[in-house]
Amino acid sequence: MLDALKQPIMIGNIKVRNRVVMPPMATRFASESGVVTKQLIDYHIQRAKGSVGLQIVESALIQDEPVVSMLRIHSDACIPGLNDLAESIKGWGAKAGIQLHYWGAQPQSNDPNLLTPDQIFRLIEDFASAALRAKIAGFDLVEIHGAHAYLLAQFLSPRTNRRNDEWGGTWEKRANFPLSIIRRVREKVGKDFPVSLRISGDEFIEGGRTIEETERLVPLFEKAGIDLLHVSGGGPLTREWTGLPMALPRGALVHLAERLKKCVCIPVVAVGRINDPLLADCLIQEGKADMVAFGRALLADPYLIQKAFQGKLEDMRKCTACMDCRRRVVDLGWKIKCAINAELGREGDSALLPAGKPRKVMVIGAGPAGLEAARIAKLRGHRVTVYDREKKLGGQLSLAILPPYKEELRNILEYLSNQMKTLKIPVRLGINVDAEVIKKTRPDVVVFATGSEPARPFIEGSVPEKLLTSHDVLAKKLPKGESFLIIGGGNVGCELAEYLAEKGKRVSVVEILDQIASDAESNVRKLLAQRLEEKKVRIYTRSKVQEIEGSKVTVVDERGEISELQADAIAVAVGAVSNSLSLKEIEKMKPAPEIFTIGDCRQPGKIMQAIHDGNQVGRAI
Repeated sequence: MLDALKQPIMIGNIKVRNRVVMPPMATRFASESGVVTKQLIDYHIQRAKGSVGLQIVESALIQDEPVVSMLRIHSDACIPGLNDLAESIKGWGAKAGIQLHYWGAQPQSNDPNLLTPDQIFRLIEDFASAALRAKIAGFDLVEIHGAHAYLLAQFLSPRTNRRNDEWGGTWEKRANFPLSIIRRVREKVGKDFPVSLRISGDEFIEGGRTIEETERLVPLFEKAGIDLLHVSGGGPLTREWTGLPMALPRGALVHLAERLKKCVCIPVVAVGRINDPLLADCLIQEGKADMVAFGRALLADPYLIQKAFQGKLEDMRKCTACMDCRRRVVDLGWKIKCAINAELGREGDSALLPAGKPRKVMVIGAGPAGLEAARIAKLRGHRVTVYDREKKLGGQLSLAILPPYKEELRNILEYLSNQMKTLKIPVRLGINVDAEVIKKTRPDVVVFATGSEPARPFIEGSVPEKLLTSHDVLAKKLPKGESFLIIGGGNVGCELAEYLAEKGKRVSVVEILDQIASDAESNVRKLLAQRLEEKKVRIYTRSKVQEIEGSKVTVVDERGEISELQADAIAVAVGAVSNSLSLKEIEKMKPAPEIFTIGDCRQPGKIMQAIHDGNQVGRAI
């Protein structure tokens, strides 16, 4: 099994133990000034222990730019910390690479048309000096970032490079900047030190660089001195291709690597939402790539590859491409976290300590929070049983997977369900737990993970007897009628609108904020908005429902302008309220010496909060 993925490979003169690449991913685990931290080292050690072949450290800035918590390689003072990082990775058998990056924090410095020749030559020298520092620091490989929306990619693109000198005007001249960097890097590091180039195979936008032009470029890059071609996609206005959301298919960029592989003799790395080692193995067997990058997949499960190589496929915790990790780092500028791996960023203290005294733990609620709490508590040696009033596991996850392009949320449910079986945790379904049930069970600890219910807003007028919720629509047969109004245009409301539109309904969405899906990651929001427009969903932003009279709905915007809409059915998606018991009710029940409330029943939130809550409480018991 996975024989192709397990095969060693030569990159230049280094031998990599398998075909798995961990690509650069921004974490913001560096210090504010860009220095290597223990948190960053611990994070990389765990992935190296998990059998990754080549581990490329996140983008390191070649100049000391004003970007907080981005790794630096701009001066010799960075070398000691980078050496600690490189040696930590190599100590576990992986090869260590590092990506060189120019952020271009100032608008003028990130515009290929405004840079002077002197500035261009300075950048070429800065890339080369940084590459030499990487070699001195003990890295096995250096990668030049020439992909996505950054300066090298902008020089290569006919859409953004409008120069008419030696740095632009024709496709050959647009290539001069990255070619000059590659040649100067090669001069600095010598002929035996591997150099990789990350490039977007196609920008996926009219007037941008196409795969056909990239096919002409990559032989030039190979001749200039690169030993590895790392093929991504997307550009400044198509960032959804640089970090693919759940709505884009797994392996969506592989065709770019496959085409470019025919143009060069060096190894080619395929990327693009690949979260399954079985898929990666097929890509290599079929000759579409020489190596495969697992990015967010290794955030979700650092031991994904090791588990696959050992045949423990059911133990793999597969990434869902929910994009919460990217939203934190890119949209918000925070440290990275993973919705389904609560230990990301805490690798140095994530070891599970055995419970001092095994206790009888009763978990009420079989959603993600309850199942994660049960998993962790059981691994620590407690006697755990899970209860739920429904007849299947998953809680709200079983509904969340129903809208279009949400199917991979099933990965979480499958993983946690398998963990209940593997760890032999009893699950009692179809039981409505009350004080009597708890009294008979006599637990030492009770964990309430009973979730939440959709909130129901107050609206004036002759409101229909029952306003539908997202749960009502997804869990039951659709009510009669062809036109639907959804009150609330957050992520949940928009997903519900798409679900109804795909079933042929006419849908309108009313949202009080100035944009829809404001709680979603920017690329998720962009693609969702495009699909809603294609499906002719009518959107009313900065608006609210003022009154409902039968099937007539009065909507008013922030300017006071009124619209009257007709709706056969009305659904609300304006948040949630906890299903938690009050403190007085819990005290009256006297359920156990120790009580915890987690997930939505503590405070309504996303899957990330639920799983992180469960993990934390499982450790605290």
